[in-house]
Amino acid sequence: MRRPSTMRLYLAAGATALLAASGCSGDPAEGRSSDAPDLPGEGASNKVAATLGVADDTAAGKVVTDSDGYTLYTYAGDGADPSYSACTGECAEQWPPALVQGRVSTKGVDKSLVDRMERTEGGTQITLSGRPLYRFSGDVDPGDVNGQGADGTWFAVRPSGARADNLPHGEEEGTGGLPGD
Repeated sequence: MRRPSTMRLYLAAGATALLAASGCSGDPAEGRSSDAPDLPGEGASNKVAATLGVADDTAAGKVVTDSDGYTLYTYAGDGADPSYSACTGECAEQWPPALVQGRVSTKGVDKSLVDRMERTEGGTQITLSGRPLYRFSGDVDPGDVNGQGADGTWFAVRPSGARADNLPHGEEEGTGGLPGD
């Protein structure tokens, strides 16, 4: 698998930051589902703000995706009971939290595993089996799994909430990680 160029990584990071800043997560009418969970703290909004789906054929196997089809990851440094995120600051720039305002629908993901948590620096992050979910700024196209195995701590997440163990890059490093690690 070809590794993304530095310029593509910068463009992907910029696009991710722009989407996060504007609150965009795709067309809210897309992915409306009768199995949209009523999550704590969602307010009275009936609008579907995000959809967790499943990509069946990535290099890491079957993984959970966001509304735009991008792979979602978990971080080994986070907690699941209670849910908390250890990825802040520079980390959250490279691994943007999967934030949501409003309802979350699911397609292929057990809605009873989906919840949310408040981040210390603000925003509401989606969790799966208690673990916070993130995108990777190095994933340029939907279905990319360039962060899989990064630093031996970042892994794409399966619909069951377990981490994906397939390492398409051949080692527990992926292409991710923080600069200087």
